[in-house]
Amino acid sequence: MSALVLRAIHAFDRLRFTLFRRRHAEALHIAGAASPHLRFARLRIEPGGRVEIADGFATERQPGNYVQVGAGARLSLGERAWLRTEYGANRITLFEGARVTIGPDALLNGAMIHAKREISIGCESRLAFGVRILDADLHDVDRETPERIGPVRIGDRVWLGADVLVLRGVTIGDDVVVGAGSIVTRDLPPRCLALGRPAKPVRQIAPRNGTR
Repeated sequence: MSALVLRAIHAFDRLRFTLFRRRHAEALHIAGAASPHLRFARLRIEPGGRVEIADGFATERQPGNYVQVGAGARLSLGERAWLRTEYGANRITLFEGARVTIGPDALLNGAMIHAKREISIGCESRLAFGVRILDADLHDVDRETPERIGPVRIGDRVWLGADVLVLRGVTIGDDVVVGAGSIVTRDLPPRCLALGRPAKPVRQIAPRNGTR
């Protein structure tokens, strides 16, 4: 593909991105540079909701990010956060008043986040395809047991393998690896490899800073 064609595509993307930003007005705040490919996202922001995107945000030039932000809810994407769509869609849903924070250099690679209160994901964390994070039961258990909601906090440099499910009220410490297919129903301490249903630490691991 010639340089002229590439420049034309880039100019077209920037124009469409500008229109995308104007359409969402004050509900979408982008600080610094962000990938114009964000315009491919299916983004719905209800009145009073807000999406904040820090400098260096990235995604691919294709559909695959589905983001719904309820009234009064807030989604924050840290510096250089990457919503990768090559292996599946990312689906982020915030109910009314909920908060979701995704830290700097974090990667969502075809994951689902469903928040009724609060979900936070630390810097340099990795969510593989099929990961699901829920901070609520989403339904009443029975007539005597109403829906339970509890914030989910995921530390820095955490790696959640393919098809991991993280349930309400869980805190995962820094430098944790959770093996594929595990279900996290209780807190996990820092620097451990956790496996199983429910996930349990099986051994201690070294710090993950500097890993890819």
